[in-house]
Amino acid sequence: MIIHYPTGILCGRNTKMSEEHSERIGILGGSFDPIHTGHLTIAQDAVEQLHLDRLIFIPAAISPHKQNTAPAEGRHRLEMIRRAIANQPRFEVSDREIQRGGVSYTFDTLTQIQAELPQARLFFIIGIDTLIDLHLWWKQDELLQNFTVVPFARGGEDLANIAKRIQLGDPWKNRLLERMIQVHQVEISSSEIRKRLAAGQNLRYLVPLEVEQYIAENRLYV
Repeated sequence: MIIHYPTGILCGRNTKMSEEHSERIGILGGSFDPIHTGHLTIAQDAVEQLHLDRLIFIPAAISPHKQNTAPAEGRHRLEMIRRAIANQPRFEVSDREIQRGGVSYTFDTLTQIQAELPQARLFFIIGIDTLIDLHLWWKQDELLQNFTVVPFARGGEDLANIAKRIQLGDPWKNRLLERMIQVHQVEISSSEIRKRLAAGQNLRYLVPLEVEQYIAENRLYV
């Protein structure tokens, strides 16, 4: 399901909300260019470990950290996500960043969603690379203060080394490490998938069949 949210609404703080009576919503952002099995595995692990009522995939119009990379058109990335999650009742996709256009800043997006769903608790789910670079993000202090940021780690990662590379103050660093969840290790990347397509290789087991078919039908990444 693609959900459309109104925009331009300001958000208040969410610190006094009662967890017992709030909806728990996971937010997974990224380019999803294309979405693959690794993304879906992370999402499912997050739903189970964080006891989420639902998880929303939000593809970026332009990622702040990938401005020199031209992704597939937003409509294609949205449709691939829609097809990938069609049989997962707790998964949704939002087109808000695609519709907004320009560089997509997470703080702005989460602020809008929180204003529209004031009783919800938002869990922003990030990988280790993002965690290490979080000090460079737009309004990272406000992001950490107003929303629940949850890093995920895959099996075999050196958490002690990761902790040394996090350039945030100790209170936030410790809190984020305590929140960290472990997800199944699936060694897939969107860039690898694009390279395989350019080389004429198949995508079996790397993306859902519906996504593979859509890519072929629309001659994407060739």
